[in-house]
Amino acid sequence: MVAQMESAESLKDAGNDAVKRGEYSEANEYYTEALQLTGEGDKALRALLYRNRSLSRLKQEDFEGAESDATIALEYDGADVKAFYRRAFAREHLDNVAAAFKDAKEALRLNPKDKSISEMLQRLVIANNEKVKKATTMDYKVTDMSKLAFEGLAKDKEQRMQAFNNLLVLARETEAGAARIWNAGKGISVLLAIAENNNEPLKISVCAIRIVDELIKNHGRALLFLSMHDDDGLRSVRRVCRIVCARDAKDYVDAAGLILQRIFNALVKMDRTKEIKPDPEVAEANKLWIIRVILELQSMLKDKSVTAIGREMVIDLLVKNLMHMDGGIPRGWSWKFVEDQGLLCLLDVASQIPEQCDYPVSHETRQHVAICLQRLDDDMVFDTKRLIYKEKVDLFFNSLMARASDDPEGHKVRIKLAALLITLLQGPVDLGVNLVTNDQVTALMLQMAASPNHLMQSVAAELIVMTVVKRERATSVLKVGLPILRKLYDSEDENVKVRALVGLCKCAAAGGDDASRATMKEGAPLKLAHTCKKFLLDYEKYSMDVRRFACEGLSYLSLDADVKEWIVEDSLLLRALFCLAQSAGALCVYTLATIYVNLTNAYEKPQVEEELVKLAQFAKHHVPEVHSKDTDDYVEKRVRCLVEEGAVTACVAISKTESRKAQELLARAMLAFSELEDLRGRIIGEGGTKLCLRLTKEATPEGKIKAAHAIAKLGAKTDPQIAFPGQRAYEVVKPLCDLLHPDIEGKPNYDALLTLTNLVGAAFAILTEDVDANRRIFEEIKSWPEVFKEIAMHEDPEAQRRGLLGIANIMESDEKLCSEVVASELFRVLVAIAKLGAANESRKGAAEEVSEESPRSK
Repeated sequence: MVAQMESAESLKDAGNDAVKRGEYSEANEYYTEALQLTGEGDKALRALLYRNRSLSRLKQEDFEGAESDATIALEYDGADVKAFYRRAFAREHLDNVAAAFKDAKEALRLNPKDKSISEMLQRLVIANNEKVKKATTMDYKVTDMSKLAFEGLAKDKEQRMQAFNNLLVLARETEAGAARIWNAGKGISVLLAIAENNNEPLKISVCAIRIVDELIKNHGRALLFLSMHDDDGLRSVRRVCRIVCARDAKDYVDAAGLILQRIFNALVKMDRTKEIKPDPEVAEANKLWIIRVILELQSMLKDKSVTAIGREMVIDLLVKNLMHMDGGIPRGWSWKFVEDQGLLCLLDVASQIPEQCDYPVSHETRQHVAICLQRLDDDMVFDTKRLIYKEKVDLFFNSLMARASDDPEGHKVRIKLAALLITLLQGPVDLGVNLVTNDQVTALMLQMAASPNHLMQSVAAELIVMTVVKRERATSVLKVGLPILRKLYDSEDENVKVRALVGLCKCAAAGGDDASRATMKEGAPLKLAHTCKKFLLDYEKYSMDVRRFACEGLSYLSLDADVKEWIVEDSLLLRALFCLAQSAGALCVYTLATIYVNLTNAYEKPQVEEELVKLAQFAKHHVPEVHSKDTDDYVEKRVRCLVEEGAVTACVAISKTESRKAQELLARAMLAFSELEDLRGRIIGEGGTKLCLRLTKEATPEGKIKAAHAIAKLGAKTDPQIAFPGQRAYEVVKPLCDLLHPDIEGKPNYDALLTLTNLVGAAFAILTEDVDANRRIFEEIKSWPEVFKEIAMHEDPEAQRRGLLGIANIMESDEKLCSEVVASELFRVLVAIAKLGAANESRKGAAEEVSEESPRSK
């Protein structure tokens, strides 16, 4: 017990230090771990920990969590002034003015001399008066809109649609509006009845679901919503989870999926958008409901009544919430899911294809399942858990192998087996490779390829393509499978033909960009590329699925420098790729992003020292050869062609994916596009900044850095009002500051500083009117004195002048910010620059800017 107490005390101290540094998420984790090490007997320590965690959650804008923690702290110590104040602050932001006023009043009674409490009380009195006025108006608005939306009093469809939109705005903008529409849960039944009615226009159904989503943003209402539909908890959960199945339209399913995400957020008090991690205590308290929700989602995986798009939404919800290592619910739930029937259900979905399925699936389903299997595999952090995962996969695989006989029923099983292996090779690759490098599987694959059944041929060809994961494997496939691939390519069935073409392309590209390790004769990749082009251009003859596979074949060939030049010189082909991106979307994200990365040479290249190359040549070791058409001049020309033919718009179109590796490729492509200064305006205009901002939150760690660097490039020499309009100017600060991390050096660091300077030194009038913009910079950049000192002493006179102008604007905008600058080491640097005077002509502009700052600091 003493050791635990010491550990809890040290964690508390670490949390306090994190708060002082402004690392509130880290502090939250320390306090949570400390609470787990204390018992109910440690009342004083637990009260302190809950009170401190309330502060860290307030700073993260998790007001519900802060209110809950302050309440528990008050249960331990009913005279805790800070807990009363923090609960009042949280309730104020939750629009619970009456309760906030009561807390603030009690805090003032306990500490009458505290000015901050007095100021809060004054604010709350004003807010309460306004709320009374608004409540009267709000009741009228909600009642009026409800009559038009629900009671048939609207003149026409347009007026009814407008009433729904107005209700959505009322629910979104104020807590009072949401509470009035919720009406103790009575409004939910009406909204769900409209949303799930197939006779209602789709727009109205979607709007009704979005209103429900806004109502359950409040965690308390979300938990009520989960349990209110039936006295039997299982039936109530089933009712909520099956909302996604009511209509088979993407807009509707996406909106319904958000409701289930709100449920997960409420069950464990997490929020990915605000980077709020789950609370283990809340998760433990809601354990039964979490089990019910996961079991229901698991049963929906194989349910024949669930649509393909609904099944994909269920898989995506598991991806976002089940994995603890990926920011999901607390550790252990993914392990239980694997040990129970969850993994086997996913593997069964992985073995389905649209042409032969036991329940509805689409061509996109495989991609969703592959990502989920990969994330599950990553979450098996212990050897024992990985072994269980592998045993489950082996069990399912062996059960299919045992039934893969040479009869009609066995042929169906063979197709399932091939589909499973393809999915595994797109997800947990190591497991897939271990299963596919098997003589029985190879023999079965070749038998399927030789079958007269076109479906078996196409699946076999696709599996052959997926097995080529290394150059050595490509060489062996060329020896054994090349005749079969050629035979399949001669098939009359376009689906078989295009899959065989992809196999040939992948074998031809197995040498990578090393010109000396080509696996086929010179000119063969170019001939294959011409064939891919035929499929891509004839969009009237070939389906989107066929053109998608042709794009995949071209992505493998795009490693060849001759093919790269041929692609960018063909404007028709580039437009065909752009059209495919708009129609296929996330289905072709990996292949199209790969093409753009290969054409711009944006992939990671190891830095090789010249001395080591000479040494390797002397020792007669293989040294990669760079193609003559892969030099910087050729790359720049290709980048220009791609951007001019709509590559940025194509990247935006395909970017909605859960695959982080694909998002990293997009980030690399965007960074390559942003290298050329004269193209940056076009990139910004086509949505490049918005895409990069999303990638800084969702891609792999390396992808986040690349996306942030692209943002830095786009803003370095562009007017911030154009590059980062409105709210986006606030959003780019964090990723730019991440580039200033000590581990990131060189160009990203420099470009981030330039863009931050540009942001700070933006139009004087705008910054003086928007003080929050300046305060945000001080809050986000904890090391702002060091950053500004570097800018103030910049070697480039123009960069220095612009940076000092930004500092001048900050000091002018707010007295508190000005005093912080004066109190820092930065002010000494400013004084030194001011003393330069005419001694240094090149720094005259900088000295003038500093001289103008002096009156402001007094």
